[in-house]
Amino acid sequence: MKKKDILFEADYRYNFDRDLFVNRTMKKAFSIEFVDDKPEVEIRRRIGENTSGVGWTFYFNSDPTEGVKRELERVLG
Repeated sequence: MKKKDILFEADYRYNFDRDLFVNRTMKKAFSIEFVDDKPEVEIRRRIGENTSGVGWTFYFNSDPTEGVKRELERVLG
């Protein structure tokens, strides 16, 4: 199974404007680079991670700046 299919099956949608796989219910977003660079097992583990759901969790190869996080949180809702 392709990594992108794993995300689609877990109710993630691809946001073309931001190059992210987003699940608004879980408040998680994966960058396309993260998905491309990590093995399937890590993608599955991160999908299953228990997050507080209060704020967004971003999975990037390099942590985004606070300004980028704020902008993404605003855009993603």
